[in-house]
Amino acid sequence: MPFLPTSSATRVVCRSAVSLMLLLALGIVGCSKGPNLPRVKGTLVVDGQPAAGANLLFFTPGQRGGIVPSANTAADGTFEIITNAKPGVSPGSYSVTVVWHDPAKIEAARKDSSGKSDPPDLLGGKYSVPDSSPLKAEITPSTKQLPPIELSTK
Repeated sequence: MPFLPTSSATRVVCRSAVSLMLLLALGIVGCSKGPNLPRVKGTLVVDGQPAAGANLLFFTPGQRGGIVPSANTAADGTFEIITNAKPGVSPGSYSVTVVWHDPAKIEAARKDSSGKSDPPDLLGGKYSVPDSSPLKAEITPSTKQLPPIELSTK
C-alpha cells in the first residue's frame, strides 16, 4: 500500500521535499557544460609576418546570423577559435573572414564618439565578406590545428 500523508504538516514536508528534488534536478541540468567542442588553434601570417590583433570569423555556408565562432590573433599571429565566449568550435565547413585593423589608428577610432571611424583594414577588405572570402576551413572532431593562413596585402 503506497504511503499517503495524513496530516497537513506531513503533506507540506512531502511537497517541500519533492520541490527541492525538482529544483536540484533542474539545477544539475542547467549547469551542464553543453557540447564538448574541439579546441582548434591556428596561425595567421600576412606578407610573411605574424598579424597581431587580427579578427577572424568562421561562418557556416549561408549563415546570416546566430552565434559565429571567432578568434583574435596574439602578437605571434596565433589564435584559438572560440564559440559563445568558450574555447572550441563545432565540426563543419567554414568560410573564414579576416579583418586586420591598423593598430596605429585603433586608439583614435575608440576616441571618436561618432562611431563612424573604424580604423582601416590593412587587408583592404579583401577577406572581410563571408560570401566572397577565398578562405575556407574544414574542422573535424579530431582537428586541433588548422594549416597556417598566409595572406598578402598586395
